[in-house]
Amino acid sequence: MAADGRARGNANLHPATPGNQLALKHGAANEARIRPAARNHRRRVLRQIGLRASDLDPIGRGYLDTFCRVQAKLEAIDAYIDREGLIRPNGEPQPVMRLYVSLANSARLSLSRLELHVRAHVSDPHEVVRDWFATLPESDEGDDADP
Repeated sequence: MAADGRARGNANLHPATPGNQLALKHGAANEARIRPAARNHRRRVLRQIGLRASDLDPIGRGYLDTFCRVQAKLEAIDAYIDREGLIRPNGEPQPVMRLYVSLANSARLSLSRLELHVRAHVSDPHEVVRDWFATLPESDEGDDADP
């Protein structure tokens, strides 16, 4: 037994600390890995639909955040399956696959809700400008001088 109470064969082992990723498997529950991946997904989705985050109201941002976080978790699991294989040596599927089906369904639902929300609440910016011009008073087009 070592002086600190650990067995001599385990002298090189260190206690778990916050941020310890030595026992990390697929990373779908690791906030430090999910947050940056979700941020990248958010940028990509907003770019693809032609919006800025400020164009969305809190509910729309919630749908977007849910979709992006779930998509980041699915990518983490995909990378794990690519690395470790879908089937374990004992012939069983990887345990994380039970979570995968639920996450895939959540991604599908949150994306469809985001789409419906955006269609209902975000107007075309060109349409907003045309409507604004329509509210302006009529003026003489040829007369640039103020009366």
